[in-house]
Amino acid sequence: MQLLDKTVEMRGSQILNMQSYQAVVCQRRFMAVTTVLAWLAVIPLVIALATCSWCIIDFVNIDNEKVHVKLGTWGEWRTRQNDTAIFTDWIPHFPAPPESVLRLADASLRHFHRAQAALGAISICLLLGTNALALYTFSEHRFVYKRLCAFMYVITGVCVYATVEIVSQSVDEWRTDILTKNSYDAFDFEAQKKYGYSAYLALGVAATCILAAIAFAWGSHKQKGDHAATVDLEIEDRPVHYGRD
Repeated sequence: MQLLDKTVEMRGSQILNMQSYQAVVCQRRFMAVTTVLAWLAVIPLVIALATCSWCIIDFVNIDNEKVHVKLGTWGEWRTRQNDTAIFTDWIPHFPAPPESVLRLADASLRHFHRAQAALGAISICLLLGTNALALYTFSEHRFVYKRLCAFMYVITGVCVYATVEIVSQSVDEWRTDILTKNSYDAFDFEAQKKYGYSAYLALGVAATCILAAIAFAWGSHKQKGDHAATVDLEIEDRPVHYGRD
C-alpha cells in the first residue's frame, strides 16, 4: 500500500510545473481509487455468473399452475405450484438442456444461453487483464497505456452490460416462440419479467468499468515541455521515432 501511495503521489520526482503536478496527482488518485474498485468488482461479477437470479419470470401455464422461473447463466430454477403441491426443479443449460423441457427445445434460446455464458467468461478475462494493465500504468507513465486502459475498461463494461441484455432478450424470444405456437385462447400467457440480484451485480460492475474508463481517459493527457508535471513524465511522453533518420 505504501508503494502504491508513493507511485500515485510521485514522491521523489523532479517537479517541472507545480500546477500540472497537482493536477496529475489528483488524476492519479482518481485512477488509483477506480483501479481498486475494478479489482473488487471481480468478486460480484463472479458471484453474478455463479448464481441464478439474472431474470425472474412469473406466469400461469396451460395446466393452471403458477410458475416461477429464475434464469441463470448455467441453468435455471423452476417452481410450479398447484392447489395441492409445490415442485422445484433445476434445469441445466449445459452441456445440453433436458429434452423434456419444451421451451429449451427452441434452438434460438440455446444460442442465447451459450452467448451469455461466453460473454460472461470473456468479461471476467477482460476485467482481470485490464486491471493488470491499470496497475502497470502506475509504473510506466506513458500516456498511450492509460488510453489503452480506458478503452479496455469501456469494452469490458459493454461486454458485461451485453450479458444482461442477452438474458432479457432470451425471455422475449421465449414469449415470441410461445405466441407463435399457441393462440391466446389456447395458452393463458401472463408473464412479468424483472431483473434479479445477479443482473444488478453485473450492472454495478459495468458502471464501475465505465467509471474507471473515465478516470484513465482523464489522466491520459500528454506531458509536454515546461507544462509537464515532472521530468519523468515529460521524458516518457516524448515522441518515439522508428526507423533510420
